[in-house]
Amino acid sequence: MPGIYTSIIVPGTILLPVTIAVIRKGYRNGPGRMIFIYLLLAGFFNLLAAVLAARSINNLPFLHLYTVLEFGIITAFFYTASSTARERQLIRWLWALFPVLAILNILHLNSIYLYNLIPRSVEALIVLILCIYFLMKSLSFSAAPVPFFNFAIVVALLLYFSGSLALFALSDFIIANKTINRLIWTTHATFVLIMYLIIAVAYYKNGKEQ
Repeated sequence: MPGIYTSIIVPGTILLPVTIAVIRKGYRNGPGRMIFIYLLLAGFFNLLAAVLAARSINNLPFLHLYTVLEFGIITAFFYTASSTARERQLIRWLWALFPVLAILNILHLNSIYLYNLIPRSVEALIVLILCIYFLMKSLSFSAAPVPFFNFAIVVALLLYFSGSLALFALSDFIIANKTINRLIWTTHATFVLIMYLIIAVAYYKNGKEQ
């Protein structure tokens, strides 16, 4: 049952926010479009990973590519949701530097056929910082009202990447213990499920407000 939950039920849940985004046309504005692309990207790579795993083919090279693309799209969401030139300049620097980190990791630290622990951890940490900054800014009394969609997406990303960062930090211990491994990955899948549900609600409200 845990295998079905983590490999079929949770990945399949991505169809819910995608469907609502299409029906409610919630992908028309900048932030909505970026998250819609993120969902399509995640769905494609989830399917690709499942097909390769079924054929006993190492799918980790595609995880390296996915990490860079995921980081670019998520930071693009923050770029479209940003209100100052300084914030956008910072994100442009992140766009330029993160792929360099990913390439250096492959060349000098980890093979492309091994799990890209460092880029995944750095990605999670940067996204968490952006989420916390955005939330602090949006909750400020002097700040302009924040669209519900942007706020909900930030909460969803904060939940998912906080769980992911803990997973990456404990990766060596998790791999060595099969029981802990199963428990952690099931918990991680639950965070993914909650993220998809929050995004679905965000798209529903986004389309309603339009």
